[in-house]
Amino acid sequence: MMHQAIALPLSRRAFLAAMCLAPAARATEWTQFLANGSGSLAGDPALPLKWSDEANISWRTQVPGYGQSSPVVAGDGAFVTSVEGPNKEALLLSVFALNTGRRVWTRRREGSQRIEDSDMVSRAAPTPAASGEKLFAFFETGNMFALDYGGTTLWERRLTEEFGEFGSRHGIGSSLRLCRSGVLVLVAHDGPSYLICLDPASGETVWKTDRPKGISWSTPAVVSHAGHEIALISGGRTVEAYDTANGALLWTLGDFDGAFIASPTPMAGGAVIGSSTKGKSAGIRFGQSVETRPEITWRAAEASSYFSSPLVHRDRVYMVNKAGVAFCLRADSGDELWHSRLEGQCWASSIGSGNRVYFFGVDGVTTVVEAGDDFEILAKNKLSVEGRLYGAAVGEGSLLMRYGRDLVRVAGS
Repeated sequence: MMHQAIALPLSRRAFLAAMCLAPAARATEWTQFLANGSGSLAGDPALPLKWSDEANISWRTQVPGYGQSSPVVAGDGAFVTSVEGPNKEALLLSVFALNTGRRVWTRRREGSQRIEDSDMVSRAAPTPAASGEKLFAFFETGNMFALDYGGTTLWERRLTEEFGEFGSRHGIGSSLRLCRSGVLVLVAHDGPSYLICLDPASGETVWKTDRPKGISWSTPAVVSHAGHEIALISGGRTVEAYDTANGALLWTLGDFDGAFIASPTPMAGGAVIGSSTKGKSAGIRFGQSVETRPEITWRAAEASSYFSSPLVHRDRVYMVNKAGVAFCLRADSGDELWHSRLEGQCWASSIGSGNRVYFFGVDGVTTVVEAGDDFEILAKNKLSVEGRLYGAAVGEGSLLMRYGRDLVRVAGS
């Protein structure tokens, strides 16, 4: 049964933070953007197939402020970020009990850079991350902070005050990515750009590598190769690899015009690089050593990725272009198996689960298709929620969908 969740009294916050949000081992914890970086779930989780306003809605709750980030799930909590004020004066991190949708707490910070709140500029676009008992949040104002599950501040930094304000026509959109050395933050804009790794315990800089200025809203992908952990960056025209141990640039691969929105997607022995430009999306295969530039094994002739990142699921690659056309390719060769127009663009990245692929339309229509060599629609689902659908996550066999001002949990019957 759907209900409208409400904020809890202040006196109960500490109790619920301890009882409802305690860290626990979950098979499908979704602790960062796209979880493992690919959006493909291991095994065959029983995610819901069909839902409507009257069926399979566990809860729907309003989120304070407005946000474009995806939710993350850890323990028994769902975490989202948002902004408030005409110039994003207030930055918010809110926690909701996964089972009930009740808001446990919201923490506010003052934005360190004043940016007009506009539909054309990112609005709490970077997705937060959770690791152990810590939450990490990053905003396009340059604020970066860590809290524990009870909402206590552990550390805070203001990157714009330390390294210069962000200058980008549409704001900053890169999400956080966890790695062995800490928390990765990509700052790629019209001014001094960099990739920085922060210590999770203290927030201190582990390393910082300067990059050429240039806009990218993609999120780093972290993969293991040849005994090293590397971070892949789609920089707009190039793909770069950095050693997460020290930030050293390992290699750069060119000819990727338009690869500055979708994030790289790991696959066995390489990655898929999504570009919004037709003919530039590609599969790459890593070399024998970590310093060897990879080989481009295929280029997609027609398929491209716009806002949503490529999905690699069951040896297939799924992309959605600017016009809302979905493509399915062979992961090994890039050969197209099918393409079909959806009901609109997809800003949220797709999720693969068992024999299903979920395409989340920005206007709220989720199309579920068969994960196979032929285009077969299994279900179309639409909710009467105003605003755009920006992101989705998985938690305890359910889907969490983030709209600008709403968070919805879809569960089985």
